[in-house]
Amino acid sequence: MNNLAGFIMTVEKLNDRMGKLVAFLVYPTMLVLVYEVMMRYAFGRPTIWAHETSCMLYGAHFILGGAYALRHNAFVNVEVFYMKFPKRVKAIIDLFTWTMFYAFVGVMLWKSLPWAWESLRVNEFSDSTWGPLLWPIKWTIPIAAVFMLLQGVTKTIKDLHLALTGREIIAAADAEATGGN
Repeated sequence: MNNLAGFIMTVEKLNDRMGKLVAFLVYPTMLVLVYEVMMRYAFGRPTIWAHETSCMLYGAHFILGGAYALRHNAFVNVEVFYMKFPKRVKAIIDLFTWTMFYAFVGVMLWKSLPWAWESLRVNEFSDSTWGPLLWPIKWTIPIAAVFMLLQGVTKTIKDLHLALTGREIIAAADAEATGGN
């Protein structure tokens, strides 16, 4: 039990740190966009790099923030009936619906890993006038898929434990560590 709780807490701390770190990508994205707007409209001198840079920064921000959003249940759910169910029933339902999550993340990892690897192998550049390296942004997709997969596994472990025992695993591990039931 303590090993599972330790794994869950480690993954959740990792995803919290990653999410908080990735959140700061919004600032350079904003600065690049403000700079571009100012250069374009105030000085009549648009840049060749700002749009592509802002797209790459926002793309990394969005995809790498997925595991953090997953960890904090920030995705949209259809909860008309679901929110009225007890926690144990929700966990049982989630165990069935999470198969779609695993299919999505599995395909994401399966398709993005060779794509990112090939981009790194050939040192791929953009075809734009500016021509930045593409492999760093392409690698954010399989990296994000791994973080999301780890977070999904923690959710599945929690749901399975709750469905089988009626108790949340972290609370059960704390009770076990303190000698309670």
